[in-house]
Amino acid sequence: MGAPPGIARLLWRGLRRRCPACGGGPIFASTLRLRRACGACGWIVEREPGAVTGSMYLVSVLTLPFAALVFVALWLGTGWPPVAQAAVGAPVVALFCLWALPVSRAVWAAVEYATDLRTGEAGSRTYAGRAFAGEKHRRGEAEEQSR
Repeated sequence: MGAPPGIARLLWRGLRRRCPACGGGPIFASTLRLRRACGACGWIVEREPGAVTGSMYLVSVLTLPFAALVFVALWLGTGWPPVAQAAVGAPVVALFCLWALPVSRAVWAAVEYATDLRTGEAGSRTYAGRAFAGEKHRRGEAEEQSR
């Protein structure tokens, strides 16, 4: 049985918008639409309602400083009136959001997968179709508790 991937590898898979479980399959059907499951290993991408809430926070953490930098750069670097600064800055920030949203969703899926691996939740019980040694350990704990 192979060992689960480390957090750095999981985050790299997320940045590449690949399945955190196997790294092989894309987790997006289109630019902004998640697949139900990975085509390569079958890992369910969005297992419950609200599973992408963390990605909303992540995209906010990325976008707000970026927007501030864009508008401060326009304010300090140009002599343009505020309306012109907004006309240039808003589309730049919107394009950044279109790039950051799917990346944050994929990275968040990797973070969820990593926490599932750590806690032994159902979403991490298989990795590329193989049960982890941790699953056998969890079953042993459950048998001890039932005695």
